[in-house]
Amino acid sequence: MLQLILFLAFLDLFQLKNLYFPFKKLTIEYLNQTKSIADFIDFNIYTNISMGTPRKPVAHFISNDDKLFYYNKLSLHSHYSKEFDEIQNKIENSLNIYYIPRNSSTFEIINRDNKLFSDEYLFYDLNNTEKNTKLNFNMNPDEEKKKLYGNIDLYFMKEDPYAHNKYFFKMIKDNNLIDDTYFTFMYGEYDIKFGSNYLNDDYTNIIGNLILGESPHEFSPDKFKKEDEIKINGRFKLDINKIKLDSKISNYSEESTKISISFTSALIRGSLMFKNETDNIFFNDLISKNICRIEYVDENIYMSQDILYSCENNNIIQEKIKTFPPLYFLIRSYNLTFLFTYKELFQLHNNRLYFLIYYKTGTYSSWELGELFLRKYITSFNYYSKTISFYKSQVDDINNKTYKIMPDEEAYANPDTELDTAQKDEMTKNKLKSWIIIVIVCVGQLY
Repeated sequence: MLQLILFLAFLDLFQLKNLYFPFKKLTIEYLNQTKSIADFIDFNIYTNISMGTPRKPVAHFISNDDKLFYYNKLSLHSHYSKEFDEIQNKIENSLNIYYIPRNSSTFEIINRDNKLFSDEYLFYDLNNTEKNTKLNFNMNPDEEKKKLYGNIDLYFMKEDPYAHNKYFFKMIKDNNLIDDTYFTFMYGEYDIKFGSNYLNDDYTNIIGNLILGESPHEFSPDKFKKEDEIKINGRFKLDINKIKLDSKISNYSEESTKISISFTSALIRGSLMFKNETDNIFFNDLISKNICRIEYVDENIYMSQDILYSCENNNIIQEKIKTFPPLYFLIRSYNLTFLFTYKELFQLHNNRLYFLIYYKTGTYSSWELGELFLRKYITSFNYYSKTISFYKSQVDDINNKTYKIMPDEEAYANPDTELDTAQKDEMTKNKLKSWIIIVIVCVGQLY
């Protein structure tokens, strides 16, 4: 009997302690067969969690707004517009992913005055093991008979000392569903390249998976190693030493910049300084020839306007974008380099080529790395320690693959100039070098 108890304790000690949440998009354009580019600037993501009795899937929106574990009415936008509200109602009526507390026989009132209630939940880990539990949550008592939606907030500032205010991470940790408080967005193998279906209009697809609890080197030790982890202090923000365009047509750089990370945008937001540079070296000439244009786009969630660039999808622009220099983000203290090439930064949507870096209108636009970054570089956050983790080998490996598909330096540095024999010979020699030497040289030049 003692041996059995010890064996069961051993199994419990080494069992997976993670929760797995596949997520999708839900936006004001959800019912539109073809989405506008605005729908990729900012969007909502949600995961369905089975809860209540009888069990039913309920949408829980994933956010980073320092919110309680709260249930309220659907809110896909902040426009205070009757037109947007009517669209939102149509979307809600087309889906059955809401929670009506009074329809659940396991719904329980804990403390109505303190807006505290509870119900039963069904979670899954990465092994598809069911985890049943009962959790407390906050809710307006007047909404017990209404259609409600949950919230999983990933941004932690300071938990309210009042016991009746509930936080999702604390709830699942206190219920022994997780041990650690990592959270990681996983999107599958990175394959974003020119001509890919990155700006996908089909929102019925699962776009990624959110994994709570364990770190990547714990839930996927075959791909990630603990000794390879680099932890950086920050809550959805990175201190970047240098942002750089590296070519003979531009030696642009920005020093000591703080960059936000967003999981609710498919694009990258740039600074107005960067906009001015790319205007000068690339877009101004194409705009004057009516090949490209500037678009002023109203956001679908917030009352805000953005600037984007789009171009005709023809042979001229497909050749021209090859001259756009690679974009680097450098963190010297950790020897980390993140980069994006024209093959990633130009994507086809509605038969136009969009530049995936946009800007805020007005006098200020700060950098923000969206889903494009998270898909390429495995990024893990920690809710309580407020750190951002990368895996050096994964960063280096994906960079090596990117370097291999980059055009030769001379080709994009001056596409209108014929290369002389010496230059061609030098390029031939460079192509014969190993990829390790290429990486060392490229990174060395940046620093």
